[in-house]
Amino acid sequence: MAGNERSPKRDAFQEPFGAWPRRLIALATAAYAGVLVFATHYPKPEELVGGRLPSDKLLHFIAYGLLGLLAALMLRSRGRLVGRTAPVLVAGLAAWAVIDEATQPLFGRAADPLDWVYDVIGLALGIGAVVAVTILTERRQAGRAG
Repeated sequence: MAGNERSPKRDAFQEPFGAWPRRLIALATAAYAGVLVFATHYPKPEELVGGRLPSDKLLHFIAYGLLGLLAALMLRSRGRLVGRTAPVLVAGLAAWAVIDEATQPLFGRAADPLDWVYDVIGLALGIGAVVAVTILTERRQAGRAG
């Protein structure tokens, strides 16, 4: 393959996205991860949101689901998210969630192993959503080509 040709596998998702959108997805993912670390370590989260918070477990599920979605989109926009890399991404972010949960007591927050369970469920669903859309999109494009 010549240096200026693109891999057909990567074109399906990457063509609509140039370098800038891919960079914006990466920046959004990094920024969100930073905000998430801050929010999970802030001693009084109710001060950040103002008013009553929904269930702590629901917040963990949503927060990490969004992190998984963004991280999977970032990899997918670079043609690197496939069925085999999704479980590795879940495992890596789950390990990061363990560290996040374990360091909370250093900032006056309580660590709860059940929070981590909801983190992992959110990660798996967020990443799984991107994988599912990717599979459906690739099948649809293969149907059109064939």
